[in-house]
Amino acid sequence: MGALAQAARSLKVAELSAKIFGNAFNPTGARTGNYILRQSFRGEHMVRYYPSQLERNLVKVPRLSRLVGEKLYDPDEIDRLNVNDKRRARGKGAPKKGEGKRATLAKKKKRSGHKGRYGHEFFRFEINKHGQLQYANNSRYRNDRIIRKELTLSPTFMKEIKRIIADSEIMLESDEKWPKQNEDGRQQLEIRMNGKSINFEAAKIASLVDTQKTDDPEGLKVLYYLIQDFKCLIMSIISLHFKIKPIA
Repeated sequence: MGALAQAARSLKVAELSAKIFGNAFNPTGARTGNYILRQSFRGEHMVRYYPSQLERNLVKVPRLSRLVGEKLYDPDEIDRLNVNDKRRARGKGAPKKGEGKRATLAKKKKRSGHKGRYGHEFFRFEINKHGQLQYANNSRYRNDRIIRKELTLSPTFMKEIKRIIADSEIMLESDEKWPKQNEDGRQQLEIRMNGKSINFEAAKIASLVDTQKTDDPEGLKVLYYLIQDFKCLIMSIISLHFKIKPIA
């Protein structure tokens, strides 16, 4: 009985001590996370971890030269440039941008786009006024035969194609300033609609970057976007028509 009274008095004293000194009273030893709150703040240490703008400028010799106003020399940078000069003299230096091995392979791949090592390659589709679609793809990869598909489009689909052509305003463009066929190949677009007809021919456009290097970039952008839209649309409808199994 005396031991229990002594334990109760000890707990009471501990509780009063916690209140007086602002400590946590936890007689059961449950996890409260107070040890994290007792740790010192890390904000100042984290701020000092990253160097200031002035310290970063002092590390770089060119930046330090601009701050001082005089031309300074970095011995390590001078040694690096000397080593590169000696390597170039022996034909071991790094190639210029666009002249490396990867760039050479990329150029070779582009040149084989239409008349390369696999022969004459082309992608063609034709839609007449009755909605008959004729698709042909000749990649000639590994002596593969030409792929031909034919199907009939619905009036709703034909109406959508006419809307795409009208919204693109391709009928208002002219191909006089467009680049002609080159070693990368060519692309041709012929449209007859509403009593008007166009027959455009231009060099192959791999990306929008190619359009910026021409005399009529805006007109070629219209052609590029329209052909990409037609490709996606035609490939989607062919995939839906020939690959999806019918529901039983």
